[in-house]
Amino acid sequence: MSLPTLKPITCPSCGANDFEHDSEGNLICSHCGVKYASPREEIVCPACQTLNPADAKVCKECGLALGRICPACDQVNTPGTEHCVNCGTPLDTLALVTSRMGAGKRRSDALRENRLVKQKGEDMVYMQGQRERIDAEERARLAQLAAQQQKSRSEQRTLTLVVGVILLLIVVGAAAASFLLASGR
Repeated sequence: MSLPTLKPITCPSCGANDFEHDSEGNLICSHCGVKYASPREEIVCPACQTLNPADAKVCKECGLALGRICPACDQVNTPGTEHCVNCGTPLDTLALVTSRMGAGKRRSDALRENRLVKQKGEDMVYMQGQRERIDAEERARLAQLAAQQQKSRSEQRTLTLVVGVILLLIVVGAAAASFLLASGR
């Protein structure tokens, strides 16, 4: 199975394929100075003519995909893109059809599987981090609860001792009062 080759971009004016970036990020032909592509402010939906932000993947009015969807990796590419910016798959109609059969289907299935495996690995790392964070919070909560229980037991012992002393004083006072009443007779 051979991977598709990417075609180099060429200047629409002189045909050269050597470009430089200007201060605004535009590609400028090194030979003739013609601007190859300029950053777009908005994308016009071909179906409903709605102006959408430059990074929009679908039209905000009608939901039409604003670009070509790669048949191999489902990447949404900007309109006019010849090859997928993610995996390099050609985006023409023939590539779309062949990607759904034989070797193309196996390749796109393998790319999807690799993406899912990678995503699952990232999810597992994230979940492990969340599990560790929750475990640390639970240990801190249990330590705080144990400290509160210890404080509560200490206060309970102190209260029991104070109540015992007060009851002892009441009993001694009652005994002394009854002794005084009995001796005063």
